Amino acid sequence: MAGEPKTLSPENIMQELSRLFMRETHDRQVYCVFGPYDRLRPFQKRVQEETARGGFNTTHGRVEYISFNKDLISHLKALGKYEQAGTLADRRRDQQLKAILSDAFRDLVTKRIEAPGTLALFLADFELLYSYDLGGHDISLARQVAINGKRVCLLVPGAWRDGRLWIFDEDQESRAVFPDTLLFTGSGWVFELS
Repeated sequence: MAGEPKTLSPENIMQELSRLFMRETHDRQVYCVFGPYDRLRPFQKRVQEETARGGFNTTHGRVEYISFNKDLISHLKALGKYEQAGTLADRRRDQQLKAILSDAFRDLVTKRIEAPGTLALFLADFELLYSYDLGGHDISLARQVAINGKRVCLLVPGAWRDGRLWIFDEDQESRAVFPDTLLFTGSGWVFELS
C-alpha cells in the first residue's frame, strides 16, 4: 500500500540503503528505519560497524554515524559547554539547558553533514533529544540538512500504528508521535525491521 513503510529484513534494508546512497540526487533525502529496541539495537550496531569501515561510502562521499546519546555529550565538551550544561541540569534550569542542548545538536549535525566529502549521516539514539524536548520533538534539522545531494537516515525506536510512527512505543510515559515531516512514506524510504 502506498504511504506505508516497507517491512524488510535487516539485510534487505542494508541493501536498500546502500542503493539509495549510491544514486545521484539533488532533492531532499530523508530515510527512516524503525523497529522495537530488540530489533533496532542489533541493526544500529551493524550500521555503525559498516559505517566505521566505510561500507556505505560511495563516489559521492562518505557516510557517518551519529549517536546523540554519545556524540552530543562529546560535542558539548568540545564546545566547552559541558560543565555549564551539568550545572544547569543540577539547578533544574531546564529552559537554559534545553537551549544549550538544542544549539549543540544543531551545530553537531550541521558541521558533520557540511564537512567536505560527507554524503550522508545516520542519526541514532534520540533519547537525550526527547528527554529535553529539543525542537518540540520535531528534529526538523534532519529535513533541513538533507538537501543538495546530502542524505540523512534516522534510526528510530518505534512502531507503526494508525498510519503514524510512534517513537518509544514500548514506554507508555515516553511514547510520542514521530514528526510526519520526516517520514517520506510515499517515496518508499521508510523501512520497518522485520
